[in-house]
Amino acid sequence: MSTESKLPARIERIMGELPEGGRVLDPSSYPFETIRPTCDGFIEREGVRTYYAVWGETGPAIVFAPIYQVVDMRLLKATVPYLARYFRVVTIDLRGSGRSDRPTDPGAYSLEHYYADMLAVIDHLQLDRLAIIGVSAAAMLAIRLAAEQPERVSHLISSGGEYSWDAFQATPEDEKYLLRMHEDFTGHLDEFFSRMFPEAHSTKQYEDAVHYGWSSTGPTLALASVGWAGNHFGEHATRVTSPTLIIHGTDDRHVSYEMGLELHRLIPHSQLLTIEEGAHITLARDPVVYNRAVRDFVGAPPKERIWRRAMSRPRRALFLSSPIGLGHVQRDVAIARELRKLEPDLAIDWFTVSPATRYLEQEGEKVHPITRYLANESRHFEHVAGEHDLSAFYGLRTMDEIMVNNFMTFSDLMEAEHFDLIIGDEAWDVDYYYHENPELKRQPFVFLTDFIGLLPVEVDEREAFLCADRNADDLEHVGRFPYIRDAAIFIGNPDDVVEDRFGPGLPIIREWTDQNFRYSGYTLPFDPVALADQEALRAKLGYKQDETLVIAAVGGTSVGSHLLHKIASAFPFMKRQVPNLHMVLVTGPRLTGEAFPDLPGLEVKAYVHNLYEHLACCDLALVQGGLSTCMELVANRKPFLNFPLQRHFEQLVHVQRRLRNYGADCAMNYGDVTPESLADRALEVLHKPVNYRAVETDGASRAARMIAHVLNDRAAVR
Repeated sequence: MSTESKLPARIERIMGELPEGGRVLDPSSYPFETIRPTCDGFIEREGVRTYYAVWGETGPAIVFAPIYQVVDMRLLKATVPYLARYFRVVTIDLRGSGRSDRPTDPGAYSLEHYYADMLAVIDHLQLDRLAIIGVSAAAMLAIRLAAEQPERVSHLISSGGEYSWDAFQATPEDEKYLLRMHEDFTGHLDEFFSRMFPEAHSTKQYEDAVHYGWSSTGPTLALASVGWAGNHFGEHATRVTSPTLIIHGTDDRHVSYEMGLELHRLIPHSQLLTIEEGAHITLARDPVVYNRAVRDFVGAPPKERIWRRAMSRPRRALFLSSPIGLGHVQRDVAIARELRKLEPDLAIDWFTVSPATRYLEQEGEKVHPITRYLANESRHFEHVAGEHDLSAFYGLRTMDEIMVNNFMTFSDLMEAEHFDLIIGDEAWDVDYYYHENPELKRQPFVFLTDFIGLLPVEVDEREAFLCADRNADDLEHVGRFPYIRDAAIFIGNPDDVVEDRFGPGLPIIREWTDQNFRYSGYTLPFDPVALADQEALRAKLGYKQDETLVIAAVGGTSVGSHLLHKIASAFPFMKRQVPNLHMVLVTGPRLTGEAFPDLPGLEVKAYVHNLYEHLACCDLALVQGGLSTCMELVANRKPFLNFPLQRHFEQLVHVQRRLRNYGADCAMNYGDVTPESLADRALEVLHKPVNYRAVETDGASRAARMIAHVLNDRAAVR
């Protein structure tokens, strides 16, 4: 099963120079963002520790054979969190990678050791029956286990798998390959993963994989590679008796599609899932089809199912609302109420997470119970933010694990229940994966957004390239599959759309939007006329009539903490000049417990339901740069200052354009202001009359009418 490697002498000398075996990942940090292991730990064999983790608590066992050491178990982030809902999933970092040890002894790297490490984990977990998945070279370990212990393996899955790896020989090509690992490891990773992900718009998967590779070193990976080489398991494949699924891409440039076909031939009873135009790492590049294929093949535990005859089904809509901040869900509730006026028999379920769910529950709306499986987008953005600094683009870009997790939740719901209509307010996850998997769309889908186009905000060549690449991906999606969005609604007016290009050689954003969206006008969650009686409103909310009321608010996430503290520091300077000043700091639902100065006239409130009522009766507002709060202030004709988050393209570009359109150009740079200068500017604005353009009040009803057309006559919006 294993042959002795024959390496050039120069290579052997280099391989002996291993003062360090690469950077071992911190075991206290978790590989995935959306899930925590039910248990994890180390198994030690011959002085080498192997890290493993178990995900999920019930169902059959699935073991991912440990992957070739150029990556670690983080490569599985798009599939393990989903499969763990149905199975107990075991992942292993192979010696030389991830959280496992990096031995410096060349003899510690061999397929025999790799196989024994895997068996040690399986035995430790007392897994008597399991499905085994082999990705790439790890298919050799999976095939061997299925052949040698058939009573233990319930299912075998090969994913881009190879059953044979020729030994390295003393050839110039082999020498060049191994030497490059040692002398130009960065160049090796670039070449290697460019070959792994040749599909268009795969920059995120490529960058992730290179990042995983950096936790190793060239010499360590060279030794690990030699351990895989020289092994052949074709004969083992012929002895596999368990149900077998082979997943292989026709454009696999690492393990040829022909090898996948040969493995299919060697295991006569196997099933073959061909990924047309797909490359090597299906589970990362096309996770939706991969996750569903594995789930169905291994067999998820049986669950209850109800099928109701079509004509007796009540009409239902599912409203997907972005949970980042509270502006989306407030306008969505306004739209839903207008939609119910047009369609009284339409039941609406909500699909979102906290803090949006808190608002919905207080408004008497029904949040679907499956949302307990959703990952929290707000928490992700808080994690990647700095001091009043949040790169919205990179925040979205690094949210890929959350997006696939949440789409898989949505997909499960679409399988289990019937809906007549899907409404997605900036539901980028569903929109993206519907376009990537158009066969999954079963109901009319309406897409809403208040900005179009990811734009770089720094002089950064990489950011500009990546923004353009993502924009191009979206444009190609819409161009190829125009029927995915039965209606696309821009929450605003044509002049609110920027005139920039999506990127070099790409269309102008405004022109493309005119062709592909309909405009609803801005959508308010209230009628400004109903809030015009300031005295009555203050009496209702408990504010004094003779005080100067300043409201400071930063939205539904904790990203605004630093801004609130700076505003609190400015309060004493303002109070000296305005003795009757009453300032309210609204911390939002995710800053509960934050410590602020205890000063007379300074009040701290946590979550405030319908904040717009408080803003409507204030004398001045100090807010972050979010669109909803700013536009509510414009609608109620209140003076305000807004502090856009640094590097936040939406707040810095899209929101500011819209505010200028309405005559509310009042942004300040957080980094430039001191408590004293903030106080001076705030008092100046406090006494300055406003001259805003009126905000339309029929946006919600206009959006509802467009949605109703889709529900009743899909041709009406084509």
